[in-house]
Amino acid sequence: KFMMVKTTTQTQEIIKFASMWNLEGMVVIGFCEQDYKKLRESMHVPFVIYDGYLESAEAGRICNLTVDHYDGGRQAGAYLKQMGHEKVLCIADNCICMDWERYLGFCDGFKDEGGEMPDFWQVPMQKIERQIFYQEHLEQLKAYTAVFAVSDYYAIDLMQFLQERGIGVPEDLSIIGFDDNPICQQVVPSLTSIKQDGAERAALAIEKLRQLKEGEEGSIIKLPVTLVKRNSVRKNEKKYAECIN
Repeated sequence: KFMMVKTTTQTQEIIKFASMWNLEGMVVIGFCEQDYKKLRESMHVPFVIYDGYLESAEAGRICNLTVDHYDGGRQAGAYLKQMGHEKVLCIADNCICMDWERYLGFCDGFKDEGGEMPDFWQVPMQKIERQIFYQEHLEQLKAYTAVFAVSDYYAIDLMQFLQERGIGVPEDLSIIGFDDNPICQQVVPSLTSIKQDGAERAALAIEKLRQLKEGEEGSIIKLPVTLVKRNSVRKNEKKYAECIN
């Protein structure tokens, strides 16, 4: 038995690769529903969806091993509301799949009767274009007191952009990420994030692939996530001062 790793953004390459190497099963990362349906129609080996989006596993021999994206967003929204933030923003590079689930959860956690709903910005995927976008929207960005980024990468990228322009995190703008990658504890300030247990998820992916090979039916497994509080979020002092007065 051996394992191979292949990086591609094209489903057709996955199909070709699986046939060429006569694979017994796969763990597939990073696609959306239409891509997985195409894969299922084109090949018959079992596969585990590790970090993608699929609403059902009805086609069989598929395990959708996901995390609770919605609840992660909900926890982020509820925490910012608890910390007194009133005008908040969510950023992502798309408005579909798991990123949109995270935003909807964020709205649910943040909203209250008569309160202002979180805004959503779809930012460019490429760093240079994204930096230009932030610069063009800098004054609008300053109007927010907190930002929820749907990934740690975008959270840290925004943090660096702001700090280079003299905007303090969290003094001027609080930031929350998603995934809780190890770098969250290395940046300054350390990044508040939604944690998923990568080790548990990876081990479960291999186990579910083995079970699919043995004839188990397809399934959807949703793993919990938790909010990890660090230094990139602070109380909205203006809101708290108003409450005291």
